[in-house]
Amino acid sequence: MVYPTKWTGYELLDHGNSRKLEQFGNILLDRPEPSAIWVKSLPNSEWEKADAVFTEQENQTGNWNKLIDDWQMSYPFGDSKLIFKLKQGTFKHPGVFPEQAANWEFIKGKCEEIRSAGIVPKVLNLFAYTGGASLAANLSGAEVTHIDSSKSVVAWAKENAGLNEIDTIRWIVEDAPAFVEKEIRRGNTYHGIIMDPPVFGLGPKGSRWKLNHNLPRLIENAMKILDPEHRFFILNTYSPQLPLSNLKAILLNMKGFSKKFECTTLGLVSSKKKELPLGNLIRF
Repeated sequence: MVYPTKWTGYELLDHGNSRKLEQFGNILLDRPEPSAIWVKSLPNSEWEKADAVFTEQENQTGNWNKLIDDWQMSYPFGDSKLIFKLKQGTFKHPGVFPEQAANWEFIKGKCEEIRSAGIVPKVLNLFAYTGGASLAANLSGAEVTHIDSSKSVVAWAKENAGLNEIDTIRWIVEDAPAFVEKEIRRGNTYHGIIMDPPVFGLGPKGSRWKLNHNLPRLIENAMKILDPEHRFFILNTYSPQLPLSNLKAILLNMKGFSKKFECTTLGLVSSKKKELPLGNLIRF
């Protein structure tokens, strides 16, 4: 399993009974975690210290028992740091997926390799959410294009960029598959492509996304705009409907996809050294 090791503003304290207890900056959250099917390690007295508890209702939406003013957290990144604005909404996610820090370090290393060849990396971040990977790529010297179909989420990502004094990211509110198809027609290419697609989604013009149905075509098209020599690729999926073995089989038989790639699980480790697997990770 791949997991981050450099967090200072985040800590996974415990997980179990389909929940996880986490410290985000100075705020302690108790959130649902379907993959944590085992028993909790810490006593209830520790879980009761949570500043807010999320209760899921349907379609992954729900509510918090207590609303907290927006707050910030940071991640040490090279000689700098990544700063994030966090807030509560109708979803359990406060604005950062902490396990993704392992990919931020991967992005940094790949961008450094490309720059050592005298090339300014061009990076495309699809389904880019609040922009953690976009910020990491930008601070690693890349020209970044950030794509997400949600106008409000892109606005949130822009706020994060502002906190990090970044003003050179290209922001686009668009359906990811449609944008990639346009880039094929335009003849544009990228050195790095990152994608973190949801199980289901709705584009700004009403287009529908279904992971199992649409993902293979999107990856195949993405390979058409990925530089054949100086390149990297990251794919995360969090759907139990698409197990890692099936995903690997799809990619091994896909035209244009790298024959050598990392195929593993992305996750976190608690302060008690208990592993929490969270999703599939493909990268090269």
